[in-house]
Amino acid sequence: MQRRRFLEFAASAGVLSSPALPAAAADRTVRIVVPYAAGGPTDAMARLLQGPLQRALGATVLVENVPGAGGALGAQQVLRAPADGNTFFLGNNGPSAVTPLLQKAAAFDPLKDFQPVAMIAKATMQIAVSAQVPAADMRSFIRHVRAHPGELNYASAGIGSLGHLGSELLSKQAGLVMTHVPYKGQAPTLNALLGNEVQVLLTTPTDAMRAHIASGRIKLIAVTSEQPSPLDPGVGTVQAEVPGFVLYSWFALMAKSGTPRAALDGMRRVLADALATDEIQKRFEGLGVAVDRGGPDEVTAYIRQDLARWSTIIRERDIRAE
Repeated sequence: MQRRRFLEFAASAGVLSSPALPAAAADRTVRIVVPYAAGGPTDAMARLLQGPLQRALGATVLVENVPGAGGALGAQQVLRAPADGNTFFLGNNGPSAVTPLLQKAAAFDPLKDFQPVAMIAKATMQIAVSAQVPAADMRSFIRHVRAHPGELNYASAGIGSLGHLGSELLSKQAGLVMTHVPYKGQAPTLNALLGNEVQVLLTTPTDAMRAHIASGRIKLIAVTSEQPSPLDPGVGTVQAEVPGFVLYSWFALMAKSGTPRAALDGMRRVLADALATDEIQKRFEGLGVAVDRGGPDEVTAYIRQDLARWSTIIRERDIRAE
């Protein structure tokens, strides 16, 4: 369902077809490697940026989907290419932090082997519970789980997914005991919550999820951003009850280490210009993410933070790749 929604969105936005190119475009081809299949949010963001970047760079910009191995296959393809400023990687929490920790075969270091260009977007996450859980907010949820240790199940999109690791981090910081039930992808987790197969779901929001929240079939109890989300009025933050718990799904453009500074600076400038437009910001919002124009230092800080906290969670909870 999610895949179809993004494909329909991309088609309606005209991002699945390449705009006309200037004559100079034939002289240079820039590749943006997306480590996921076509149709998801990362792919849709790349394709929304494709046209503006082509026009600004005067080059052919290709979006290449290289899914598999938690994003490692896409990362490895970028690392095999020359560090000439013509190949970029659209990374996020997964391949840029979690995958190297869980998969020895990933064989890359996200801090040493890649240079950040810029942040692109962030998405806050939501904690939702089934209608059968007697909790309306984070405080009553924590009280209920503590009173029933091990009785509640939580869903994730798979072992090592951001929802899985984030839920384990929440359990650690809030002193909760819940049982993990992994599914193959995000869509089945919502169905499991609706059917009360699981009682808790920490995930990025979707239109389908918001519709079920509005109908009362599931309950939204908190968001993971620093401040309450304008998209979810009246809903508090996790950190109001669990100090320091802030979690985003983030997306950034990167290049292979050794790429010339001029190439990085040039891409950073045209990317910032594209992200500053109302059109791109509105279309990103349609994907459930907010534009973030942070520079390379912000990207590096997120990677370092994720490597530190997820390595600890993976070790303490003995999480192993499927």
